[in-house]
Amino acid sequence: MLRWWLVLVLAVASATVRAQPAQAQPAEGQGADARLAVATQRAQEAVTAAQREQSRLAAQRQSLRARLNEELVAIDRLKRGPRGWRTKAQLEERLSEANETQKQLEVADARLEDAQRRTVTARGALAAAVDAELRAGATGPRASWLRALRAEVAPRSAARRIVLPDTRIDPRLDPEELDEQVAAIRQVEDELERQMKGLETRAKELQEAHDLRQQHARTLELDRRDDSSPRRTAQSTGGTRGFTNDAAAPPSGGPPESGGGAMFESDAATVLPEVVDPTVLDGLRNAQRSSDLSKRAAAVRSTRDAVEGRLKELRAKRAAISGLAKQRRQQ
Repeated sequence: MLRWWLVLVLAVASATVRAQPAQAQPAEGQGADARLAVATQRAQEAVTAAQREQSRLAAQRQSLRARLNEELVAIDRLKRGPRGWRTKAQLEERLSEANETQKQLEVADARLEDAQRRTVTARGALAAAVDAELRAGATGPRASWLRALRAEVAPRSAARRIVLPDTRIDPRLDPEELDEQVAAIRQVEDELERQMKGLETRAKELQEAHDLRQQHARTLELDRRDDSSPRRTAQSTGGTRGFTNDAAAPPSGGPPESGGGAMFESDAATVLPEVVDPTVLDGLRNAQRSSDLSKRAAAVRSTRDAVEGRLKELRAKRAAISGLAKQRRQQ
C-alpha cells in the first residue's frame, strides 16, 4: 500500500513540473543579474516579433499595390474593347473591385506605419535593457554579445553635413601630403556616391507612387466621363458598387516614409548645403510640402544631378593632385 502511495505522489509531482512554463535561463549571474538577463531576452523577442509583423505588412502592402495595378490595367482593357451591356457589367464589377482594393491599400499603409513605430519602440526598449545589463557589470562573452547586440539596435545616427575637402593644388606640398589630400577627397567621393544612390532610389519610389495614383485617378475620370447614365449614377450614390470619389481617391499626402531612399530626401537639407547650390535645396523643401509626388520626384532627381556634378568636379581634382604627387616622386 505504501509503495502505491509513493508512486502516486511522484506522478503528481512530475506532472506539476511539466505544467510549469519554461523560464528563461540567464547567461550568467544570479539575483539582479539574472533578472536583467531575462529582461533583455524578452525585449529581444519583442523586437523579433515587431520586425516579423512589419515585414508581413510590407509584403501585404506590396501585394495590394500589384493587385490594384493589375485591376486598373484590366479596366483600361475593357474600356478600349467593344461596348455592350455585358462589357458594361464587367466594367462595373472591375471598378468595384479596384475601389475595394484601394480601400484595403489605404488601411495597409496605416497599419504598416503603426508597425514601424512599434518596431522603433521595441528596439529602444531592447537598447535600454542591454545598457542596464552592461551597467550592472556583465563580463566575458556575455558582455561582448551585449555590445554587439547594442550596435545592431542602435538608432540611426543623426544626419551630418558633408564637408568638402581642400582641393587646391599646391605644388609646394610633399608627395605624402598630396596623398593625404587625395585620400580626403576620395572619402568625400564615397559619401557623395552614397547620397546619389539614395536620392535615385527615392526618386524612383516617388515616381512609381505617382504613376499608380495617376492611373487610378485617370480610370475614375474616364469612367465618369464615359458612363453617366441614371443607373450608373444611382449605384455610385448608394456606395455599394460604384467607384466613388471619396472611396477611390488616393491619400492626399505622399507615400509612407518607409522606402529605401526616404531618409536621403528628408536629410538632404542637413547633409548637402556645402555640396549643392542653395536654390536646389530650396526647390526640394518646397516640393516636400506639395502633395504632387511627381513634383517631389523631380526635385529629388535635380538634387541627385547636382550631387553628381559636384562628384565629377572632385574626381577631376583628385586626378590632378594624384598626378602631381606622382610627378613629385619621379623628381
